[in-house]
Amino acid sequence: MADSDTLRALNADIWHAYRTAYSAGDAAAFIALHTPDLIRAGGPAKVVRDFREFAAETGPWFAELAERGSSVDIDFRFTERIVAGDLASERGVYRLTARRADCDQRVFHGRFHTFARRIDGRWRIAVDYDSDEGGTVTPTAFESAAGIDGIEAFNG
Repeated sequence: MADSDTLRALNADIWHAYRTAYSAGDAAAFIALHTPDLIRAGGPAKVVRDFREFAAETGPWFAELAERGSSVDIDFRFTERIVAGDLASERGVYRLTARRADCDQRVFHGRFHTFARRIDGRWRIAVDYDSDEGGTVTPTAFESAAGIDGIEAFNG
């Protein structure tokens, strides 16, 4: 469980900023949401990467999207938010909306689990794991979880 002020800080430092950077294709802002000792695991490729590898592939991926005239939006809903001091563990469901320049749109769902640290007064993601679980995560799972600002469900 967590208190409202801490969850609001997590939302501001990570979750709202994550959504904004992702939809803007702002690789520098997106990468800055993570600690330098990041462990990034899962994803469609089911690999484990460190910060250097993650940063090296993120910039070109965002640039390629922009070059094609495509965009990607992401939203998060939570099933668990646990905070102890300067450490946080958060789990939930994400919805990824991919739009091509030709207006073709696809929506994907998956589960995530992050661990974050507050460093110099700012929350950053230290461990990030996600999985589409073979395409079995449903829109209902997304909608039934608590929204980013639905912090009352997690107040301790």
